[in-house]
Amino acid sequence: MTTTTEKARSRQGAGAGARKTSAAPLHLVQSKAFVHAAQVLICVAFLVLWETASSQGWADRNLYGQPSGIWTAIVDYLPSEKGLSSLRATAAAVAVSFVVGSVAGTVAGLVLGLSPTLNAIFGPFLAPINSVPRIALAPLFIAWFGLTMTSKVVLAVSMVFFILAENARSTVRSVDSDLMTMARVVGLKRVSLLTKVVLPSAVPTMFAGLRLTFTYALLGVVASEMVAATGGLGQEIVLYSSSYQINTVFAILVELMVIAVAMNWLFTAAEKRLLVWQQTS
Repeated sequence: MTTTTEKARSRQGAGAGARKTSAAPLHLVQSKAFVHAAQVLICVAFLVLWETASSQGWADRNLYGQPSGIWTAIVDYLPSEKGLSSLRATAAAVAVSFVVGSVAGTVAGLVLGLSPTLNAIFGPFLAPINSVPRIALAPLFIAWFGLTMTSKVVLAVSMVFFILAENARSTVRSVDSDLMTMARVVGLKRVSLLTKVVLPSAVPTMFAGLRLTFTYALLGVVASEMVAATGGLGQEIVLYSSSYQINTVFAILVELMVIAVAMNWLFTAAEKRLLVWQQTS
């Protein structure tokens, strides 16, 4: 009897040890350090493979570029007067598009969300209009406004506006109905209802929409510049692609990615700072 009990305990101990051993690799895989190390390793391996393929002639560097050449283009082109001028043209259009589209879209979405009547009238138009490919409207905007910043801004605003309008409208409609009813019972009017009930509940979703729409504002401006413009990073992409200066094209794309990632980080930091009350509650 004692022998049987001891064997059972030894098997249980072995099983617990095996579970601990298997849990250790799982914890390692889930750790942030492991994830970051894996991401860096994948990027380095890809760049080494790309560089090797271009150097050995496995891939045509005139068509696919080369990491070392891209780095040279980043160092030479981005700080140059031409590169800075194109960056300023694109950045100005993106900033105006983002501000105008965000404010107009958010206000329109909040109004539709708070007014069932207006939502019933104008709400059904949002989806059909938003389904129109914006790049197809670029020639039309250029014909209307010419090769000016206005045509780029209008195209980007048409993308930002509808995303945030739908985002804000859905956010208002998702606020707890009991909370809205209680707020109306205690006498809150529309402005007070908006500032004291709707907006505090909507901030997380709205910040997620802002992060998304900045990327769309950047895409809209660059796409418009690629169709026709007197300057900007999109025009530079077309110019250098047509002359097979692929490394410079990749350098501009890297610049655009860095801008998008940096702005996303800023929005995330601002969201955490504004929502610190939610984390402490």
